[in-house]
Amino acid sequence: MAIVPLQSVTLIGELKRRDAIVLELQRLGCVHLVDLAAPNGSKNTTSDRHGDLKAAIAYLEQTPEKRPAPSNTATNRELKRIAAEALEIQSESRTLAEEQEEVAEKVDQTLPWGNFHQPTADELAGRHLYFYRLTHQQVARIKRRDGDRIFAQGNRIHSDRRNEYWLFIAEAPIADMPVEPEELDPRPLEELQARLLEISEQREQLQLRRIALTRWLDQLRSKYVAIQDENERIVARGRSLVEGPIFALQGWAPKRRIGELETFARRNTLAFESHAPCSSDDPPTLLSNPAPIAGAEGAVTFFMTPGYRTWDPTWVMFFSFSAFFAMILADAGYGLVLGAILAVAAKKLGRSESGRRFRQLATFMVFVSMGYGILIGSYFGFSPPSGTLLDRVVIKSGGVSIMQDREAMMFIAATIGVFHLILANVIVTWRWFGSSHALSSAGWVVALLGGWVIAVAMLPKPDMMSPIANWFGGEAVAWKTGLTNGGAWMLGIGLGMVFLFSSTRPLLSKSPRDWLMRIADGFMGLTNVTKAFGDALSYLRLFALGLASAQLAIVFNGLAEDASQMQGVGVLLGLLIFLIGHTLNLVLAVVGGVVHGLRLNCIEFFGWSLTDEGQPFEAFEMKADK
Repeated sequence: MAIVPLQSVTLIGELKRRDAIVLELQRLGCVHLVDLAAPNGSKNTTSDRHGDLKAAIAYLEQTPEKRPAPSNTATNRELKRIAAEALEIQSESRTLAEEQEEVAEKVDQTLPWGNFHQPTADELAGRHLYFYRLTHQQVARIKRRDGDRIFAQGNRIHSDRRNEYWLFIAEAPIADMPVEPEELDPRPLEELQARLLEISEQREQLQLRRIALTRWLDQLRSKYVAIQDENERIVARGRSLVEGPIFALQGWAPKRRIGELETFARRNTLAFESHAPCSSDDPPTLLSNPAPIAGAEGAVTFFMTPGYRTWDPTWVMFFSFSAFFAMILADAGYGLVLGAILAVAAKKLGRSESGRRFRQLATFMVFVSMGYGILIGSYFGFSPPSGTLLDRVVIKSGGVSIMQDREAMMFIAATIGVFHLILANVIVTWRWFGSSHALSSAGWVVALLGGWVIAVAMLPKPDMMSPIANWFGGEAVAWKTGLTNGGAWMLGIGLGMVFLFSSTRPLLSKSPRDWLMRIADGFMGLTNVTKAFGDALSYLRLFALGLASAQLAIVFNGLAEDASQMQGVGVLLGLLIFLIGHTLNLVLAVVGGVVHGLRLNCIEFFGWSLTDEGQPFEAFEMKADK
């Protein structure tokens, strides 16, 4: 877990060679540029002048069927035309889809009335056609109220199981009707149906044209990346400081690549200067981790980018997020299904660096989930047969899986929370090592451990005192008294350290103000007692969500078994309930595992160990080379 050491770098050269130097620097790809332009100068951002190209690529990428790339290379003008054609097809397809939906509704509305041409007002001598769709209950109520007086004026065109369709020719809408007359499309039914068929054919032709254009996708992507690189160079030139015939570029670069920059400067006749960050600098953060672990970097930066002078929590995130996800999934069978899905998607994920990183993280999560499911003995909600190898590896409490011992699982979840927070404070102690402020975090370590020891001694379930007495000898009562007293001393000493050393003000200051403020800071530090208690209990969600997942699996199994006992379609219905139920439960468990696994790391854990947010390192690099 490492934040890459950076150095501030400055390059100075002749303005007439700036464009060539910016291009070469982009190819080198190791500098995060900062803005040196004057505040009142021109803006250094450039709009995406080729948004149409990006939209065309996105539209063609969504085509379900694609054509192989051609052997010839298209010119820039041809690629521009292809992108415009793709967007034209998209616009026409959207318009036709909207019209198709509208015409289909009109066909459904007109169908009960039949195929006819509506007469003109002159042909009806000032009267109009009024179309009423009435339910059978409405017709019956009208007849009970008025007899046949109203319906004698009209004609029933059609009747189905729900409605009757009545046509009236009158000068005004029929009074006392429970509904308003329908407004039908003036076109006859056969014309509407013909138009619907015509739209389908037109959409099919557009789809064929769209599929044909997909063979240019690779060249369109290359063109778009080249445009992005060009835009980045425009931004980089805007960030340079210009004084007469001289320009300067400044940024941050990894310390290990300073030698390359020195060689680059000599080759391009540039003045070059580099130095380590000073206390007033705010360098960006560049994370560097081994490939198997690097997938967790995205989970870290999803919430925040660690400050340059903090620490990299990627390793902790990798293991704790996987463990929390497994505890919430709580089933080896579900882990196996996720593994199968990952195997199917592995090739596609391997096409990009981010995909490969995610694949490494997901693979570890699958193995941890399967391992945890085996330890609690859950396979799609079923327990392994008694006496089998799978049954012997299950962790049990009272002869059954520990997952069914709610008190034990709640204690385990809370214990995980306490020690996760202890790890956070150990890391802060290490970061502040050499400062008296480090003793504040050390105090929280002692206080959290003391509180946990008291809980171990005082909780009636699970009873930990009897096993401890059996293991180490002595009486359970004596152990309970000793651990309670020892935990209370640890809690008191820890909170005392928090009170004395929470302040960053000088410890041996002679100023009364500093001493008063240290006391105030100490009391403020002690207010985190409720935060520590709440954060530790927050980890109970691991038990609660895992139990919910396990119980839902059992419920769906019971429903499927009951349904399968029915004659005829019972087996099919039971299988359908089993598949739908477990699919729903798996989706809920995965969503809960991701959301709450991230929450416990990013809110509770980071809240104690990572309070300084930084900016990500964005290398000025040539994307086309990738």
